[in-house]
Amino acid sequence: MVIGLLAVAAIPTVTGVGQAVSAQRKQNAQAKEQEQFHLGAVWPRADGQGFYEAAACVLCHQRILLQFPHESFSAHLFCGYFFSYPSPNHHLGLVSTISLDPPMLNWIYVDAQTRALAHGSRKDSLGHITGPWGWTADEALVTLHGSAAGFVAARHDDVGWRVYWHPDLEVLHACEVRPLWLRRKPLLGIESRYVTDGRDAGRGVER
Repeated sequence: MVIGLLAVAAIPTVTGVGQAVSAQRKQNAQAKEQEQFHLGAVWPRADGQGFYEAAACVLCHQRILLQFPHESFSAHLFCGYFFSYPSPNHHLGLVSTISLDPPMLNWIYVDAQTRALAHGSRKDSLGHITGPWGWTADEALVTLHGSAAGFVAARHDDVGWRVYWHPDLEVLHACEVRPLWLRRKPLLGIESRYVTDGRDAGRGVER
């Protein structure tokens, strides 16, 4: 009976610890959502030996494009963070600055018809795929609908490489299509070198 009473007496303590841990995890997740980061495009090497970061993701005329080191064109470097999207289920959305002076933000979304990644106001994003966005367990890659896979880059003669989300692997009508992963590059903090998410474990990402 003494053991039973001790167990009963311990219930509030255990419950309190559990609630504290849960609250801390929630606080950590919220802090992670608000961390600003750039986006890098990671894709396979031409020889099939590993992966590398090929380009930076930039915003240009409501499109998400790739800008390679040798390129120079007018665009805004992606600099964003996760933010609750104003919808009935309040899923996790993604925003980026489009201007520093004055400071302005746009929502990042996937066009429901073309599957191209785009940026715009909330009005622009209505009716399109706005999330849920997220990140892999090691915080290295950005995910959409729980997966880091499904992103591709298609090369167009007029705008260069544009980013799409095609989880069903549909063929795009473009000159060239390449699979890619969106690498999360925090403005402050340490980046993970290897992807340890269950779908992409063991794939090295060069810096």
